[in-house]
Amino acid sequence: MRALFVALLLMAFARPGLAFTVEQLSLEFDARMLTEQEKRFLQVGLAFGDYYNGMIDGAWGTGSQRALERSVMANGGSAIVTNADAVLAAIDAYSALEAEGWERQYDAALDMSFLVPTAALEAGGPSDIFVNLNVTGRSIAYSLAVSDGIQGEAFHLFAADQAVGEVYTVRRPLVWITSARTRAGRSLYTRSDYRNGSWSTIIVSALDRDAGAFAAITGSIAVGYAPAIGISPDLLENGINTIAAMLEDGEGTSVADVGPGQVSGASNSAAASPLVAFGTGFLVSEGGHILTNRHVVSGCATLAVDGVAATLVAEDATFDLALLKIAALPNDVPAEFAADPARLNSDVTVAGFPLPDLLGGLNVTRGSVTSLKGMGGDGINMQISAPVQAGNSGGPVINASGLVVGVVVAKLDEAVVAELYGDTPQNVNFAIRGEIAKLFLSQNDVNPIIAASGSAVAPEILAEWAQGFTRLITCN
Repeated sequence: MRALFVALLLMAFARPGLAFTVEQLSLEFDARMLTEQEKRFLQVGLAFGDYYNGMIDGAWGTGSQRALERSVMANGGSAIVTNADAVLAAIDAYSALEAEGWERQYDAALDMSFLVPTAALEAGGPSDIFVNLNVTGRSIAYSLAVSDGIQGEAFHLFAADQAVGEVYTVRRPLVWITSARTRAGRSLYTRSDYRNGSWSTIIVSALDRDAGAFAAITGSIAVGYAPAIGISPDLLENGINTIAAMLEDGEGTSVADVGPGQVSGASNSAAASPLVAFGTGFLVSEGGHILTNRHVVSGCATLAVDGVAATLVAEDATFDLALLKIAALPNDVPAEFAADPARLNSDVTVAGFPLPDLLGGLNVTRGSVTSLKGMGGDGINMQISAPVQAGNSGGPVINASGLVVGVVVAKLDEAVVAELYGDTPQNVNFAIRGEIAKLFLSQNDVNPIIAASGSAVAPEILAEWAQGFTRLITCN
């Protein structure tokens, strides 16, 4: 049984999502239902499992599907892949990434992005040409260099000279790839891309015992800044919640029991999506644009902001952000964004509508920025200690000057962490960084209002300002 599935439950998103129901888990899997981020997540997990050897790009073709089928059959399933199988594959992907802190990072010197194990990366031997890196406990080695064309070509000639057997090559005007097996029994992958007037080269090598990680690294390499690879609050993540509900309600049910005709002791109602769901958003333009989380509005037939009909204008699965539009009102004052990123340990205030059926109106909580990164070193999010509840998703995180520095997105599930680690975390919550939110708005033709942080404002004044631009979102 894939016992590590519980790790995914650490991310309990603030708005109950539209999940796979028990019945849907047993249906045949259709990758078209997933976002590109979910597909990338499955691809990297399949690569680590040594089932997939291709690009980690979210393009789900026959290679990705056959890799998933091989994974399912290797774990005792059939050639017909179900939604439950895809959810279990997502569990495997999370386990593979979490163990060594794997994440796709952007290297500014190379202007390239690629997977690295942030918790197991160490400096390699000194070199006048390369930056060398090794992975603790593995045979994997990286060599990184920026050079001219003559030296870049020499790297590829060297790789070919080391080869035993067939050499795979790509020779295009802006990219060269040489992949081979060496006489020392290592897989060697050399890639050079023409970036900003020079050639950026990434060389990766590994023994067969690390073939899966090697395939994941080489498949993740992309020019420029590439999207992060991680779980997102969509069908796969919510499918985990459905399975968790089944395990909680059905005594003796295990993950291995989930499949066609094998769901026993489970309550269908536990996984049913709510008829009405709530979230939070905030006004970001005088034209009536509302910023919120994508998972707040995903799958909604109709949307309303403070009871007024709203239209979905744009959404981004990687950032988990969405933009709504309502009729502008003359007295609406949009939120202003901080010109600079939030600083570690700075004070923040969160405004939103948690549990609106129970608590009623706007709720305001206070805390601080406890980490500048999210789970596993994710650079899209930051951690805050201000308490959040179901319904806070999409709400503004404002600094001591009343300027937006983030967007609430998730909270850590304290009960699950306590069960796993024997300790109860206190107020570990997550927000999308303000820089990401400003980028998303600009990409969708909304110019965020930006101001420099000034003197701290009294908490009571901050609450009044937040009340002026924070809105309740209703999803039907």
